[in-house]
Amino acid sequence: MRIKMELARILIRESQPAQLIELRESDVPAEMARSFPIIIGISEAIAIDRRLAGVDIGRPMTHDLIINTINQLGASIESVTITKVVNATFYAEIIVNDHQGEPTMIDARPSDAIAIAVTCQVPIYADDSVLSITTPPMDDLAQ
Repeated sequence: MRIKMELARILIRESQPAQLIELRESDVPAEMARSFPIIIGISEAIAIDRRLAGVDIGRPMTHDLIINTINQLGASIESVTITKVVNATFYAEIIVNDHQGEPTMIDARPSDAIAIAVTCQVPIYADDSVLSITTPPMDDLAQ
């Protein structure tokens, strides 16, 4: 089962190679929402942060290129889903509807999928199995 999520936080530490984002359940009261952190690279974290802040880069960046290609082919991005965790590595899919409305799942890194979701303003989901994995609160990881 897919659970609707929201990008709750981005933690950018420029002196560190690994950055953190936190996804949190979006359709439940805050005190009951489950969440989990994902470690991502600095360039992906900055790309997501710029999208959220509405910073115009001027020329298409990599995520823009992917979105533009999909759109030019007559398809559209429906949503992204964090599908599983294997050996502490998260997996994601970008769900694309072709020009006839048929869905296709495209394997992606979660950071790229989330950057695309933020840009296209499409929903982010997580498989229920991902949320069943317990992780420390993000505040503990930020230290």
